[in-house]
Amino acid sequence: MKRKDDEKERTCSSSSKLDPIPLDLKMARVTRLPSVHLGEAKKRKERDYEEEDEKDATNPSKLELDSLPLDLKMAILTRVPAKSLTKLRCVSKMWSSIIRSRGFIDSYYAMSSRQSRFIVGFSNGVFGTPEERLTFFFSFSHDEGQESSSLLPTFEMAVPTYSFNNHTRFLASFHGILAVLAGTKWLLCNPSTEQVLTFPANIAFVCYDPIDDQYKALDLDNKIWEDPSAHLKHKVLTLGGGQAWRHIQGTPLPYRASESNVCINGFLYYAASLTKTDDTVMVCFDVRSEKLSFINAPKVVAQWGRESVFIEYKGKLASIVRDPYGRANSFDLWILEDVEKHEWSKQTCVFPSSFWDDIDEFRGIRFPGTNKAGEIIIAPKNLSRKVQPFYIFYYNVETQNLRRVRLLGIGDSEEFRRSYGFGKIADDSLVMIAHQHVESVGFL
Repeated sequence: MKRKDDEKERTCSSSSKLDPIPLDLKMARVTRLPSVHLGEAKKRKERDYEEEDEKDATNPSKLELDSLPLDLKMAILTRVPAKSLTKLRCVSKMWSSIIRSRGFIDSYYAMSSRQSRFIVGFSNGVFGTPEERLTFFFSFSHDEGQESSSLLPTFEMAVPTYSFNNHTRFLASFHGILAVLAGTKWLLCNPSTEQVLTFPANIAFVCYDPIDDQYKALDLDNKIWEDPSAHLKHKVLTLGGGQAWRHIQGTPLPYRASESNVCINGFLYYAASLTKTDDTVMVCFDVRSEKLSFINAPKVVAQWGRESVFIEYKGKLASIVRDPYGRANSFDLWILEDVEKHEWSKQTCVFPSSFWDDIDEFRGIRFPGTNKAGEIIIAPKNLSRKVQPFYIFYYNVETQNLRRVRLLGIGDSEEFRRSYGFGKIADDSLVMIAHQHVESVGFL
């Protein structure tokens, strides 16, 4: 992805590991870079590099390190923690050039992708002043195929002023970068480099093209309520490319769009109903070619509107259908088996009633996606009202086996809630999960 050096960047100091009882992060803040004229900043940076290079020329240890072949340097650096690499950029111009190079970023991503990880994000409240509101991100390693266990978190970063809420919330990981909708703002966050980029306003969806490594925003100019027969106008913005919004060709029939969506292998899918027939379709947006198309879909996959669930299941588009406000012990898994023929399959998945013993009676559940083994992840939507362990569940569709894993350090102690700025009742704290995340040193 093309990125401009003058994009607004925010960084946050954080500890790399989190004890079972978290450290006091109530005062965590994101520091803004000072406002400096771009030309002046560039000259100052070049002077600093020149001074550093002069010092390096007299440092025997750095001379030996610099004499290593480039491929060996890159092999060494791919084994360095991502947060340490952001500091190593300041060692010299040469080190910065290596770490920022596309070849190294791709090599580091390939190395990191061997580990199966996920991100948990939550806010300490939607009320209070912006300075009091913080959204925290933690990473965990999936325990692929193991028995019930517990996982230790790594604190990644905290972002101020933005909070998840029941009406506008989204969290997904695209090639190591988090796409976040918190309140009315869309953000791109890299937990490894602790960078945050704020999107321009009026964005409906964020998606990713893995071939060209580009992040794009899709917006819909919705005039449907003024004229039901009107076509939506579609606009696309390539993020970080210095380009303006551009209009793209729309769909052959007018439709009403739903907010629920998922991006799979360079294709964005979201539910819609045709305004003339009320038929349910999935809108498919090819992120690379920027073309739109319709896929016929069963009406049930979109019947719950914004509460509809779409995930990737073994490389295919799937929908989990259940009453989002009930406590049923089953759900229907609809899978798009053939994109060209618009053929769907349905499987009913049943889990034991004891599952609900670990879920607060006033809290629902969400389905963030699957792990690499294809197990469907089930998690509470919110922190519980009372202090208790926080569990996620892995459901195997083939065996109908459900296993439980405790996430340590997530709302499970009074000290946690006090340290992270929660009140006595964490009623408004939504828990969002990016189900598969890979560390990346790509810079926004």
